[in-house]
Amino acid sequence: MELLTEGFIDSAEAFGLLTMKKEQEEEGSNAARFSIEPLPRGFGATLGNAIRRSILSSIVGCCITYVKIEGLPHEYMALDGVLEDSIELLLNIRRAKVDLLCREHSQMLQLSVKGERVVTAGDFQSNPEVEIFNPEQVICTLTGKDSSLDIVATVTRGRGFKMASELKRKDAPIGVITLDCNYSPVERVAYAVENTRVGSATDFEKLVLSVETDGTKTPDAVLGEGTAELKRYLGWITDQQSAMMSYVPEEEPVDAELQAKLGMHIDELGLSGRAANCLRNAQIRTVGELVECSADQLMSFKNFGEKSLVEIVDKLAEMELYLKETE
Repeated sequence: MELLTEGFIDSAEAFGLLTMKKEQEEEGSNAARFSIEPLPRGFGATLGNAIRRSILSSIVGCCITYVKIEGLPHEYMALDGVLEDSIELLLNIRRAKVDLLCREHSQMLQLSVKGERVVTAGDFQSNPEVEIFNPEQVICTLTGKDSSLDIVATVTRGRGFKMASELKRKDAPIGVITLDCNYSPVERVAYAVENTRVGSATDFEKLVLSVETDGTKTPDAVLGEGTAELKRYLGWITDQQSAMMSYVPEEEPVDAELQAKLGMHIDELGLSGRAANCLRNAQIRTVGELVECSADQLMSFKNFGEKSLVEIVDKLAEMELYLKETE
């Protein structure tokens, strides 16, 4: 007797039907919703919680970490000619949203203003390796014509929230004040699981991820980095389990030197800040991913120009590698 299987879809078939959609909450906003479906029953919460935790804990960001303010040896002393007290002044500096465009883990910013005026983050002198996303952020108010403010700030890169006590350096010069830092560019991440169907089968789920950032990174970049970090750990577990079972999958012979080149991170190429930043924003992290792109694809990336293309082509040529030919 033949069993009726109409409407039955196994997990392998459902995997082949997976789709992912993005919805921007508002035009120009830093919030977006990503929906993934159809997932087998139970996988919505499994994936949603894992991705959420990974995004909250692993995304790299930048902060103003150290400041030296002329006339302010410590944070509990008032500064002449400044309306705000020193604590409010330091909190305002912390609110400046910054990003490093270079491979280095720190860069300097300088500010020097005089006269009666409102001082903002946009008054920091331009540094090509640092981008300030909210130049309108008020730092303080100078109250007199003879008032002045001189600040030297250090921007650093890191993960998560760090107390000033964790970041304070014993060799720091006198007068350097260490700030608490929330490196994460993620302001909110949540997930919801909804029911969905595939044909007449109704026992499937849709995962909806809501991601909001502070603007220094896009929701797309944050989701990509968080899932890549999760994939890295899951891949390691799979590799370890295979080794423990003495299972070696059959593979075609590979060129070890070529694989080492393709596995290099783009930061190891020594690219300029603009070129490297464009590739990171496009979710290209390794040389292998880079050579899968054609010149036309690279030129379509935001802020990517011919100078960056020539630089990348030359770097790849030194390694005897080339971009994908345009189809």
